Amino acid sequence: MKKRSIILILMLVSICSVIIPMHTRAEEQIDYKAIYNQAIKEGVINQFELSYDDWLKENVGFKKIYDEGIQEDVLEPTLSYEQWIKLNNYGQEPKDDNTELVSYTIKGSPNAKVTLLSSNSSNVKVTSLSSFSVKPGDIFITNSTSSAGIIGHSAIANGSNHILDMPGYGNKSDNNRQLTVSQWVSKYNNGWIKVYRLKNSSLAAQVGKYADRHYWSTTGSSKKNIHIPYKLTPHLYSVSPSYCSKLIYDAYWFGSGSASVLVKRSGYVMPFNLIDNDFTSKYRPSLVHRY
Repeated sequence: MKKRSIILILMLVSICSVIIPMHTRAEEQIDYKAIYNQAIKEGVINQFELSYDDWLKENVGFKKIYDEGIQEDVLEPTLSYEQWIKLNNYGQEPKDDNTELVSYTIKGSPNAKVTLLSSNSSNVKVTSLSSFSVKPGDIFITNSTSSAGIIGHSAIANGSNHILDMPGYGNKSDNNRQLTVSQWVSKYNNGWIKVYRLKNSSLAAQVGKYADRHYWSTTGSSKKNIHIPYKLTPHLYSVSPSYCSKLIYDAYWFGSGSASVLVKRSGYVMPFNLIDNDFTSKYRPSLVHRY
């Protein structure tokens, strides 16, 4: 009996000694330098603004999100880290074509701010802090939170004061959520929040209504009667299950009618890549506000 136990232990040690090196070799196969160079080539990363060493430090957090997605079975095991990090815009926020709005509170005037309308700060406009109004169809993207398998978070306005999203946490079998604008912003104000808007306001309103009737209430009431489970799925063209950026993609895909608003994709869509990668150039939303 004792001899059998020793043999069993030796067999287990032998198996572990094979598995561990294999796992280590798999980890070593990720060519971070090649990924970084590809991001530079695609114009996502400016090597003079973000060095390889600093980007590599960021990847510690990115890799953790990816690993959690694989471990929790929310990402397909065949999706490599190289593919996944590209889907997530290499972990970088959208570039916004040098039209990013940067707001500063004016000293001595807490109710006003300076908004820089261009990267060279040549066009400066003073507005009230409360002057920005959300419109149906507006897209919200933030870096203040992440879920297993997804860097960042996104949401869509289904009215002038309400936002729909799929937070990922909580009840995953009934995950679609509606919050007021102030509630949503207060939850994610520990990082940047960008708001994007279609120039075609009537089309955006049409999409916002579609999102409301297909992700919250079929009657358009404030009471929820649609319940959607949360899951990262490569099956993109289905209302349910869904996740934050898929909800937005599908709302625009199905809610925009015959307009060629989106590029037809397969697989996953991610928050940081949504604006640049998934909208056609004709309908690409513009940055209109930054919290």
